[in-house]
Amino acid sequence: MAVITDLSPKQIRGIFANYNLGEVCSFSPASNGIENTNYYVSTSTLTKRARKKIHSPKTRDFLLTLIERDLPVNPLLQPILLCCEKAGLPVANLLANNQDKFEGAFGNKPFVISPKLRGHHVFNPTKVQCEAIGRFLARFHLACHTYRFTQTANANTNNLIQATKDIEKNISHADATLIRETIKSIRSMLVRNDVKNLPQGIIHGDLFRDNVLFNERGLSGVLEFHHAKRSYWLFDLCVAVNDWCSDGSGMLDTDKTLKLVSAYNSIRPLVREEFWFFPVFSLYAAITFWLSRLTTILSSGDLRCQPTKNPGEFRKIVTQHTSHPFYLDSRLLGHY
Repeated sequence: MAVITDLSPKQIRGIFANYNLGEVCSFSPASNGIENTNYYVSTSTLTKRARKKIHSPKTRDFLLTLIERDLPVNPLLQPILLCCEKAGLPVANLLANNQDKFEGAFGNKPFVISPKLRGHHVFNPTKVQCEAIGRFLARFHLACHTYRFTQTANANTNNLIQATKDIEKNISHADATLIRETIKSIRSMLVRNDVKNLPQGIIHGDLFRDNVLFNERGLSGVLEFHHAKRSYWLFDLCVAVNDWCSDGSGMLDTDKTLKLVSAYNSIRPLVREEFWFFPVFSLYAAITFWLSRLTTILSSGDLRCQPTKNPGEFRKIVTQHTSHPFYLDSRLLGHY
């Protein structure tokens, strides 16, 4: 989460005036993430005069998310959050305004408001926290699978190829060659019939450390479902593994990876073919986010001023997956 569009106190109060959530008494910008504008906003149902007479007035905390990059609110967002809520998963559902709508507009940018989840981000996850991520992801996949989403799976390399064309003049020849060769491998995998038959459903698509909260009891909240779509569950698992289990050099920490995957497998057992294709899907997930970060940094216009993440992290992961694939053996999971 981050701030790209600066909002004034008057503008934030104007947004909250359309909600029955009380009077805005404080707000602060969120600092993590790179795509949307996020503000933490506190409100009180007391009047200003009443608050002066009470030393510690009761407040409620919310998250205001302004969607950037000229994108609409993901139409899957509300039904996905409802499925998660029914399954008892730690997510924050969207709040309706006075017109019973879950989406508002600030200028030409849509926004949503949700309760603020408690907890903190972790940047050096433990094995126990990796296990928690595996359990959440499996429960999330199964919870959303019970809902009849009409969206079809969209797993192909067209967006990767286009992204490469957009940036290849601004990157080194070695990087461009590595990207093209990687996409070629991914493309040849995705046309296989045994891959097309891999389990699919709704995926989070962005289960990174800065989108998850922990407290002293464990995993307390998962954020940012704006990239949710229908795709391969294995892809979603590999996105999480690449971020939560990387050792900093681009290699996957064996113990953390097996802890996360074993926890996932204990709830939603992987099929045999998912073990076979784990190395290539890990590469697929890595190249997707390497290109995404490169595109963000090299884009023209206002995006130059927004927060960015280092694409070099995923270049290392792509390189390691290419030269040292992580082969997943189902027999190892029983020991974790």
